[in-house]
Amino acid sequence: MIWWFHFNVLSLQAKTIMAIHYRLLQNKIKGSKNYGKYYAHTVKRGVVTLEDIEAMIEENCTAKASDVRLVLRELFDTVKFYMQNGYTVDLREMGKMSISVKSVCVDDPKEFRRDRHITGFKCNYTPDGRRYKSFDGQAKGHIHRSILDGCEAIETRYYNTSDSNED
Repeated sequence: MIWWFHFNVLSLQAKTIMAIHYRLLQNKIKGSKNYGKYYAHTVKRGVVTLEDIEAMIEENCTAKASDVRLVLRELFDTVKFYMQNGYTVDLREMGKMSISVKSVCVDDPKEFRRDRHITGFKCNYTPDGRRYKSFDGQAKGHIHRSILDGCEAIETRYYNTSDSNED
């Protein structure tokens, strides 16, 4: 199976190559204070599907892919239930998620009408983190995000324009 071979290569890379790829782009926005200067632009390496995640977890532990799917589906439904009922969901290392309301501003609270002024909802995600204290050796007030531990950047000339895992 070509797909399985392709996935095994991806899973091997995911376990051994931990880097965010970037390439340098020139700012071409006239009037910008950074016009003509170069900046790092993240290059996405592709899309990892739920099936890819299920297969990797199945490879790394005793759970079958179908067990992983069941738990992730149940996790989604449960998180959705709590978020839609006004709770912040704290998934520890994964971070916190909540839903907030988007609305139009009004001059007087008495003018506000839910059907007219609420324009939508937004899903908020905050990765787990802790604020540095002055004695930590880091900049006081900055936040350490554990999901970024071990993250490195590698410059690449390759730019992936495909969102598929085709060979």
